[in-house]
Amino acid sequence: MQKEIWEDEGVIVGRSLDMFISKLRKKLEFDPNIKIVVIRGKGYKLEISS
Repeated sequence: MQKEIWEDEGVIVGRSLDMFISKLRKKLEFDPNIKIVVIRGKGYKLEISS
């Protein structure tokens, strides 16, 4: 994900993805049906419940 988002800019910052996910979680926190979870060693997963 990092390479897809930031590589075109020529800069990949180690914590950029973490910061992006943090901001995204804050925007989505009003909806209890949407959650971003960490898959250890893999990345992130968007979970949507109904």
